[in-house]
Amino acid sequence: MSGSPLLASVAEQIALPARTWTASGTHTAKGYTSATAEVTSVEGMRADCDNVNLNKKLAADFRGDVFGAGMKGFFYRCENVGADTNEYWFTVSSADQGQIDQLCDPTTVYPIVRDVQHDTYWVDEPFACASRVGPS
Repeated sequence: MSGSPLLASVAEQIALPARTWTASGTHTAKGYTSATAEVTSVEGMRADCDNVNLNKKLAADFRGDVFGAGMKGFFYRCENVGADTNEYWFTVSSADQGQIDQLCDPTTVYPIVRDVQHDTYWVDEPFACASRVGPS
């Protein structure tokens, strides 16, 4: 992070390890009004896309329920690509290569999760990793 005080500060605040594995790509998610995942949360999906596009989203402990501790997620673009689907552009880092391998594995299952901010229940679909980079 040398040369960028902002990035160095962000890395310090989210406890980003000095040596990380990183994956980038796209991923889709469907938003619902309840945990039964029967009715699409159009408003929640729109609000989440607006939030990502305006403010970006940095998760210091991304999907700990699936990967355990240590995943750092950055979501920087969102588009609604269907009546019930948002597509997100992401970069995720971890000191644990196994976590990145699991993220990029199309068979990884993601339990439904509630987003309190947008009062929406999300079903994450597989992450399509376009690139993976290991520590140098």
